[in-house]
Amino acid sequence: MTGWLGGLQISRTERGQTPIADFLCTACGTHRRIAGRDRVADFLRDNPTTAHRATCPANRKGTTR
Repeated sequence: MTGWLGGLQISRTERGQTPIADFLCTACGTHRRIAGRDRVADFLRDNPTTAHRATCPANRKGTTR
Protein backbone atom coordinates (compact mmCIF):
# COMPACT_ATOMS: atom_id res chain seq x y z
CA MET A 1 0.00 0.00 0.00
CA THR A 2 2.30 2.71 -1.22
CA GLY A 3 1.58 6.17 0.04
CA TRP A 4 -0.82 5.08 2.76
CA LEU A 5 -0.51 7.46 5.71
CA GLY A 6 -2.49 5.42 8.20
CA GLY A 7 -6.03 5.20 9.48
CA LEU A 8 -8.77 3.07 7.97
CA GLN A 9 -8.92 1.91 4.35
CA ILE A 10 -11.68 -0.17 2.74
CA SER A 11 -11.05 -1.87 -0.61
CA ARG A 12 -12.57 -4.39 -3.05
CA THR A 13 -16.12 -3.20 -2.55
CA GLU A 14 -17.31 -3.73 -6.14
CA ARG A 15 -19.93 -6.34 -6.84
CA GLY A 16 -18.69 -9.90 -6.43
CA GLN A 17 -15.45 -8.99 -4.68
CA THR A 18 -14.57 -9.71 -1.07
CA PRO A 19 -14.28 -6.46 0.90
CA ILE A 20 -11.10 -5.88 2.88
CA ALA A 21 -10.62 -3.38 5.71
CA ASP A 22 -7.13 -2.33 6.76
CA PHE A 23 -6.36 -0.32 9.87
CA LEU A 24 -2.91 1.20 10.46
CA CYS A 25 -1.91 3.16 13.53
CA THR A 26 0.95 5.49 12.58
CA ALA A 27 1.87 6.12 16.22
CA CYS A 28 2.66 2.51 17.18
CA GLY A 29 2.66 0.69 13.81
CA THR A 30 -0.21 -1.68 14.58
CA HIS A 31 -1.80 -3.09 11.42
CA ARG A 32 -5.02 -5.13 11.23
CA ARG A 33 -6.55 -6.61 8.08
CA ILE A 34 -10.10 -7.96 8.06
CA ALA A 35 -11.65 -9.73 5.05
CA GLY A 36 -15.22 -10.76 4.33
CA ARG A 37 -18.43 -8.75 4.08
CA ASP A 38 -19.82 -9.63 7.52
CA ARG A 39 -16.48 -9.40 9.31
CA VAL A 40 -15.72 -6.00 7.77
CA ALA A 41 -19.18 -4.71 8.72
CA ASP A 42 -18.67 -5.86 12.34
CA PHE A 43 -15.15 -4.37 12.41
CA LEU A 44 -16.45 -0.97 11.23
CA ARG A 45 -19.37 -1.06 13.64
CA ASP A 46 -16.86 -1.38 16.52
CA ASN A 47 -15.11 1.86 15.39
CA PRO A 48 -11.52 0.54 15.21
CA THR A 49 -9.84 3.94 15.45
CA THR A 50 -11.45 4.84 18.76
CA ALA A 51 -11.10 1.31 20.14
CA HIS A 52 -7.38 1.22 19.34
CA ARG A 53 -6.75 4.67 20.81
CA ALA A 54 -7.71 3.33 24.24
CA THR A 55 -5.14 0.51 24.06
CA CYS A 56 -2.41 2.08 21.88
CA PRO A 57 1.03 1.56 23.46
CA ALA A 58 2.23 4.90 22.02
CA ASN A 59 -0.67 6.66 23.73
CA ARG A 60 0.38 5.24 27.10
CA LYS A 61 3.89 6.60 26.56
CA GLY A 62 2.48 10.08 25.90
CA THR A 63 3.58 10.30 22.24
CA THR A 64 0.04 10.92 20.88
CA ARG A 65 -2.75 13.27 21.85
